Amino acid sequence: MVMSLFGCSRGETEGRRPEGAFKYYEYRSTTMREYPHEFWRLENTQENGLTLTWSKSNSDYTVLRVPEEAAQKLTGLVKEHKLYRLKSTYKPPFDVRDGTMWHVFIRYEKSSIDCSADNAWPPKALWEGVKAINAYLDSLIQASTEDDIIEVRPNR
Repeated sequence: MVMSLFGCSRGETEGRRPEGAFKYYEYRSTTMREYPHEFWRLENTQENGLTLTWSKSNSDYTVLRVPEEAAQKLTGLVKEHKLYRLKSTYKPPFDVRDGTMWHVFIRYEKSSIDCSADNAWPPKALWEGVKAINAYLDSLIQASTEDDIIEVRPNR
């Protein structure tokens, strides 16, 4: 599937509520100076169960073990904020050569949401949903301890 540089695409799953088992959520934003500016990936892995990989402001990637209920909480936020309604095109009001590029990927067994934009955002209610998920993932990071760290990978 080819994803538009300035929009969202989901093909045959467009507009569908999450169906099937949770697979992963990924959000990343970049700027001209920071890659990644923000990065979160919550996923089920066979080896470690539910993990959260994160990085901010060019930092190394840290992989944490997180509670299994985090996937249910994230799915609840997707449904509460109706993130399956994200549209396929979000274009900036004018041409900007610098700024913020962001991506949201949400995968379930039978549906997915893939969104990408450069200096453009969805309607406020939908963007608040993305921010709510990211704030929740941040709270998991804040609550983690050294014992929760699985690995730290360099940001190359």
